[in-house]
Amino acid sequence: MTDSYILFEEARKQGSNPFRLKPIVSADEVWGDVISDLPDLNQHVDKKIYQAISEVRQKYSDKIGIAVKGDRGTGKSHVIHRIWKTIESDGGAVFAYIPPFANPNRIDSHVRLYLAQSFSHTDVRKVTQWQRLAAAMISTLNKTEFAEQYQPYLERCEQPDELRKYILEIHKDTVIDFFEELVEAILENQTTLDFDFLKALLLLLLKNNKMSQIGKNWIQGLEHPDTKKVGLPELSAEEQEANSIWFMQQICKVAEVASLPVIICFDQLDSARSSVESGDSPAETVARCIDKIYFQCSNVIILCCVISDTWREIEQMGSGIPDRVGQWSVTTKPPTAEQMVELVKLRLTWFHKSKNLNIDVYPPLFPFDENEIKGIANKAAGVRSLMTWCADKFESVVIDGGSGKEKTKQEKFRDNYNELLNRVSIPQNDDDQLAAIMACAMQMIPDGGTENVVITDVTTFNTPYHDLHFTISGYDSLQNKEVKIGVRVCETPTAKTFNAVMKRLLNYNNHKLTRGCLVRSTTVPKSWKVGNTLKDQLEQAQGGEVVTLKKEELKPLIAIKIIYDEATNYGFSNQEVIDFIKELRLAADNPLICEILSAPV
Repeated sequence: MTDSYILFEEARKQGSNPFRLKPIVSADEVWGDVISDLPDLNQHVDKKIYQAISEVRQKYSDKIGIAVKGDRGTGKSHVIHRIWKTIESDGGAVFAYIPPFANPNRIDSHVRLYLAQSFSHTDVRKVTQWQRLAAAMISTLNKTEFAEQYQPYLERCEQPDELRKYILEIHKDTVIDFFEELVEAILENQTTLDFDFLKALLLLLLKNNKMSQIGKNWIQGLEHPDTKKVGLPELSAEEQEANSIWFMQQICKVAEVASLPVIICFDQLDSARSSVESGDSPAETVARCIDKIYFQCSNVIILCCVISDTWREIEQMGSGIPDRVGQWSVTTKPPTAEQMVELVKLRLTWFHKSKNLNIDVYPPLFPFDENEIKGIANKAAGVRSLMTWCADKFESVVIDGGSGKEKTKQEKFRDNYNELLNRVSIPQNDDDQLAAIMACAMQMIPDGGTENVVITDVTTFNTPYHDLHFTISGYDSLQNKEVKIGVRVCETPTAKTFNAVMKRLLNYNNHKLTRGCLVRSTTVPKSWKVGNTLKDQLEQAQGGEVVTLKKEELKPLIAIKIIYDEATNYGFSNQEVIDFIKELRLAADNPLICEILSAPV
């Protein structure tokens, strides 16, 4: 075996099979980079979306719903990734990506939250989409009676970061007063905009400043203890939920003034939860939300990526919903044989580059045969089928007489799990998602249990506001008794909400609890007198506990949920995923899971 092939064999044994990495475009990768995107694949879909952007910007249409249909592995998510990359580079619109929801009852606030979070992503100039909108609002003062007064600011609107620095330098201690004056000036000519929303938007111009975080929380529907200090109205949880579509409407209005259509992308509809109360499937829940946005917002393009089965669910809905969700319709196509070959080349190039191998010293497409790849493509196989075949072949092919050994399915599962661990991110400001991740893992504890608790049932709740997220029923073999643990995730920064959550958690009779468990990443501030009293009652009087949520302990659980939700995309069945997680004790030995289940000391 020559030196080059020895190096290849050693690199292959180190892992990082390029064909097991990122078989789908996840929420994180929409914003980042993907290994194997072919710009010419599904260009007809890209063109359709750009046509919609042009029509809305030129006001030929004020809203367009686009259903992007296609089988799994035909590149729907790659299209979304490319659309963002174009906007990131060239502007022309603002872009939001909405991941799967955890609570069907809070779909509106879920969309509002992630729409606002999406606008915090930066373009190639490191300017956030919020900053672009805020600067655009200030620039409306051009050619008005206020132009001379605000000329130094208007000159910097094309460089929002320079504008930010200038404002903080000139108005170091009077920023709020300055922004209120600025809002009043803008509203003289932009009468359809809302005063409070516009003020919150201008705060977002400050990017990472504390005042910017207050404004962002307010728009996202999250609490902040200093909301009143910047002159924004405090809203109850019920009011936040009820006003979610209104906030989206304000975002679209501001963007329209800036001549920037709002693109809202819904993807991975099958990864969410069905609604117990309404009986709606995840797709139907999203479709109803899209319909509300369509009716109440303008200057918006709503993309909904669906597979055929999912579209049939939406198609059967009444009240004209399918006509609005799929006002325009476009279907992705599987790659051609030549494109399949190019996809394999991209993955091999990544592998060689990451392992410092010189790709030119090996035969083209080594260790594959081009005719084999084209043969798979000609059978109308999707990209994921091709990647699965390549992954198996990459590991089992014999190189120069060496002994190749094909990996078991469990080993392939572990490879995917380990790869995910390196790239998952923690959901920010989303208690429902955090709780869904933990509840999913709780259902994958081996039959023998863990921490002396054998789990018999995990019940999740679509809580609208402050109630429990889920309960765990089981038998504590150490104490020889039945247990029922109520779990609530609560990351709120405000005492009022914390107190409301704690009072629900302490009401053991409501869910027949034997123990309550609060999960939180930060300590309860000493200034929260009532909150600390309630916390002490939980821990000392009612035998409950407060579990610290640690990032490193949560990431494995996120990886578990991703593989379970997208099992078919990774080449497994849901039951196989459950079996592997049980056998490998990935949930059972997780410190966060163990802490929740273990009786307080």
